[in-house]
Amino acid sequence: MVQKIGNAVASPTKAFFVRMLTRDIELEDAILDLLDNCVDGILRSGGVNSKSRRPYKGFWARITMSQDRFEIEDNCGGIPFEVAKRYAFAIGRPSGATAMEAGNTVGLYGIGMKRAIFKMGQDAIVESRHDRGFSVEFTSAWMDSDDWSSLPMRPLATSTLRGKGTRVVIRKLRDEASSSFADANWVDNFKRIVERHYSLIIQKGFEVRIGSPAEMSRPSAVISPTVFSLLRSEDLQIGEVGIAPYVYRGHLRGVDVEIYAGLYRPLLNEEEQEDEEDRKITSDDAGWTVVCNDRVVIWKDKTRLTGWGESPVPHFHGQFIAISGIVLLRSSDPKKLPLTTTKRGVDAGSDIYLDVKELMREATKALTSFTNKWKKFPEHLKEIYQSSAYMSLPEVRAWAASIPLVRVRNMEGIEKFEPDYPEPEQEKTSARVSFVAMLKDIAKLRHRYFGEDSKAKAGVVGQRAFDDAVKGHGKRPRK
Repeated sequence: MVQKIGNAVASPTKAFFVRMLTRDIELEDAILDLLDNCVDGILRSGGVNSKSRRPYKGFWARITMSQDRFEIEDNCGGIPFEVAKRYAFAIGRPSGATAMEAGNTVGLYGIGMKRAIFKMGQDAIVESRHDRGFSVEFTSAWMDSDDWSSLPMRPLATSTLRGKGTRVVIRKLRDEASSSFADANWVDNFKRIVERHYSLIIQKGFEVRIGSPAEMSRPSAVISPTVFSLLRSEDLQIGEVGIAPYVYRGHLRGVDVEIYAGLYRPLLNEEEQEDEEDRKITSDDAGWTVVCNDRVVIWKDKTRLTGWGESPVPHFHGQFIAISGIVLLRSSDPKKLPLTTTKRGVDAGSDIYLDVKELMREATKALTSFTNKWKKFPEHLKEIYQSSAYMSLPEVRAWAASIPLVRVRNMEGIEKFEPDYPEPEQEKTSARVSFVAMLKDIAKLRHRYFGEDSKAKAGVVGQRAFDDAVKGHGKRPRK
């Protein structure tokens, strides 16, 4: 055996590790990681009533931001002392860390809290109380050194966190965090992100407050969820023609799957089509949303990630503005979910997501075909829309559970419902007239037919001129 003559240092410097750990995560995602920890704490503590429609009622998280300080506090169960001692502050998930695992969480890698702290500041303290209160401090000296020594745990005063919960306070903010938290526009945008990504959990009773120290007691600090809904013809019976969501439900690769897709608004009429061409009507509510264990990881996507533009589905454009869908994936083992490390996206190459996307494409293709058939005369659907009503996601799920489903061919474990959408009658007595005219000529006709101050749209002016010509009021062409 060759004699050892020394040791070569192989451990990473702390500065390098922190830089690499935080470089690919946005500030917003780092904060959402901390919110995820709050909800995971509820699940680990067994505080969720699975039979209730509002299982998170009574639990809350408060995020306070200012130019020199960030704080998040919750009443979500706290961190058990032994879990904190052995696992919670380690960088990564140590082997055998089963004490931290619980059903339907999204924690995978054991880096969320530490990465958020490193991303935002250079000095932080974590206080928690579950069975035994403690505090752990990340000091500037520890952050600046290359020593990976354990962090001391200190007892928590009885007056601190009287209930079961956790508080993370980050001081000495990094420049990005400091400037962002002082920017009202950035904070408002972050609130909108939480409205979307936590929409299901907030609807289930979880309360989130976000704001500056002076704003936290105001009603405006409470985050309201963005609600998902779809149209369905009222009193629609199975086998009848009408508007209803496409439904896929079942179990794939250890994951419970629910998919609902349909129309969330009427198709664009002729005037709206002209507006869409002129200034692009907002399509924020169109597209696919993907949810893993109640967390929204994709919001209203209209790209190849969710099947748009992949054969046989066309690329998204304004004609499809009424189409919306949602995918709900749930598993007691989060490793089976198609989550990325930031938990704000999907692993598009995972087997479970490839299977799910095939179903999404099938529903999208059916809905785009429907819009293609009706795009020339969407106004003929007016009666059908008037007899339709919006269903919230809980209502859609309850309705889907009451209807008969059929098995999906070549995908064992999944069943589906395909609604019978109306077909347009063949139009043989009319045709669409469309042409390009000079703006100055349109302006002349607008003035002639509607007056000097009129703002009538080009299509309306053209229709009036056409009607006038048909009635014989227009000038005849010279021979």
